[in-house]
Amino acid sequence: MSENEVYFFKPLVKKNIVAKRGNCKPESEKMTKNSKNDAAPAAQTAPGCAAPDSKQEESAPNKAVVFLKYAVKILVTAGIVAILIYTSKKHGTFDGVDFSGLNWGWLAAAFLLYLVHLFVNAWRWRLLLAYRAIPCSLFSAFSLTTQSFFFSLVMPGGAIGGDVIRAGFLAYRVPKGQKFDGVFTILMDRFTGMIGIFLTVFLALPFAWRYLDAADPRAKLLTFALLGASAAGLFAAAVIFLHKQLEKIAFFRWGEDLGAKLSRGFSTKLLNALDSYNGATKEIVWCVIASILGVNFVLGLCFYCVCLAFSSSLAPLFGPIVAAITVGNIAGLIPLTMSGIGLRDYFVAAILGAALAELPDCPVAALAPTLVMTGVIIAGGLFGGFFFLFDNAYKNKAPAPHAKED
Repeated sequence: MSENEVYFFKPLVKKNIVAKRGNCKPESEKMTKNSKNDAAPAAQTAPGCAAPDSKQEESAPNKAVVFLKYAVKILVTAGIVAILIYTSKKHGTFDGVDFSGLNWGWLAAAFLLYLVHLFVNAWRWRLLLAYRAIPCSLFSAFSLTTQSFFFSLVMPGGAIGGDVIRAGFLAYRVPKGQKFDGVFTILMDRFTGMIGIFLTVFLALPFAWRYLDAADPRAKLLTFALLGASAAGLFAAAVIFLHKQLEKIAFFRWGEDLGAKLSRGFSTKLLNALDSYNGATKEIVWCVIASILGVNFVLGLCFYCVCLAFSSSLAPLFGPIVAAITVGNIAGLIPLTMSGIGLRDYFVAAILGAALAELPDCPVAALAPTLVMTGVIIAGGLFGGFFFLFDNAYKNKAPAPHAKED
């Protein structure tokens, strides 16, 4: 691993290693710089152990801030969902919804498809782990992936919080010389996943374009803003992958230097770390394909099954249903609510509602299948909690033997 990668990921691995059982002896003792006496070594505690008293005192305000953020996110999430239900009832579209008449066969199919989507996420990540020669079985990758979805559901950090937990479990188990490589595969997994969802929304857009015109003007404007952000994301990904070739252009070099100054070198370290995947073109292409077909398209099928659980009259709306859930999932990436709940529902209900309006005597309110889909997502996240409770592979075993640092 390059020096830049080590420097870039060291804080993440140090701060977020999770260990249920560990040795609380100091990992290393370092003499304080510029000290005039030899009596003050700075001890570094092992992962999972308590920090010194001074550190605990310093962390108290941080815990309060985290709790406050968590509470605010819960309130925002509940507020958006409450407003959606109130607005739907106000317009009379939510009255008379009969959840007891749902077809449980279609709901079971929806949940199984959600688990397939989790499995493909794990397979995609393991592909990157294999490229880096990091030992991790497909079952372990699936376990850690489902656990990250669980923590994304219950932590205020959302998807990022889940990835941090996944990074911590992985970093604790792999040899020391591979910790940073392992953590970086999670970032690359997230990166290829973003490319996949941005491409999926544009592939599904032709099936939903005319429904956007019929959607609520505010929802239409916000949807176009998300599409613009998706296009910008794809452009940024292309620039990142091609930055070595683009550095021949003086204006691009100037932009890189400016970005490095504004980010205090962060952008340079990130680009150098990404360059370590220059030889992984095949793996990255497969990851993007898996994101499009095995993750986002399968989620579209999942939502389609939820809609059919309400009424078979929704069968002709497969295209707009896939587009609706994809746009909603992009909105869910914005870290304003718990696991995207609320924001996702708003966009999904807006696009689906415009599509349902064209069906004669449609018995389904758009918000009803949207909320049930949210229930499926929550159930899938809680599924990862079982792995956290019962998969002891990353809790009880002693840490892997340390390899020589690259």
